Amino acid sequence: MNVKLIGNFVQHIEVTLSPGEDFYAEKSALIYLEDGISKETAFNGRGLGSILGAKLAGESLFIIRMYNGSGSPRKLALGSRYGLLPVKIQDEELICRRGAYSSSNNRVDITSKLSIAGLVGGMGLLLQKIRGNSTVFLDTKGTPITIELAAGQTIEVDEDHIIALQGIPEGRMQSNWSLGNVLGGEGLSMLRVTGPGKVYLSPGKPDIIPNQ
Repeated sequence: MNVKLIGNFVQHIEVTLSPGEDFYAEKSALIYLEDGISKETAFNGRGLGSILGAKLAGESLFIIRMYNGSGSPRKLALGSRYGLLPVKIQDEELICRRGAYSSSNNRVDITSKLSIAGLVGGMGLLLQKIRGNSTVFLDTKGTPITIELAAGQTIEVDEDHIIALQGIPEGRMQSNWSLGNVLGGEGLSMLRVTGPGKVYLSPGKPDIIPNQ
């Protein structure tokens, strides 16, 4: 499989599938696919709980599987609202802003995560939880910023710019309430995040994700 990230202002990915390979995407992401690639729609999750969790997390109830059943490489393209951030996960949990998932090279489980820290920090009570072994492509507004935190290192983040947290459990997320934040235009609280782990940020504030 070959995946290219293309574009500057609005990005898309071009995927070349070898015979027998497949790729997964949120149902609204597909731009085109070549003859020889079949697609099927499946429930986004394994079991009723996962399906409801995906819906609560801002995802469609369905996910598209695209499969190259021909005898030669075939291409497809997938788009985004603005830009795309590739994140590789290996049997781990990625905590994301609601509606961030766009596509992945393997099937992943997408469910909702109740987060008190996310609520008071401004990310919202329901966050996306993505788990699996895959390169996951997430929506980002602008060129993404990646910050790798060492153990014990802490940063304060405007919650409106968070795309995802990797390797950082909720216990290392804490809201920082301050009237100065309001006067400075950042909202009532900033989110304090402590490493080790990675923080992925979007320079632009994301649009409100409509119900699907």
